[in-house]
Amino acid sequence: MYRPPRSIHCDDCNACILKLDHHCPWVGNCVGKRNYRFFILFINTTGILISYQIAIALWNLASLANNYRDEDPDVR
Repeated sequence: MYRPPRSIHCDDCNACILKLDHHCPWVGNCVGKRNYRFFILFINTTGILISYQIAIALWNLASLANNYRDEDPDVR
């Protein structure tokens, strides 16, 4: 079998990957030369979505706390 130079065999995928970075269990694929930019895009998009969800959750908690403070006159 022909193995390109600078390729590494991944035991999880059972394939030779050119410029193998690592095997990602989240994606279920090896990160290498052909899909490295897509993996970085995936990581960045996931980070942005997590930041958005945290911001929305904090906004909802602040809104609930504000409503609770307005309804209960003893809490001041």
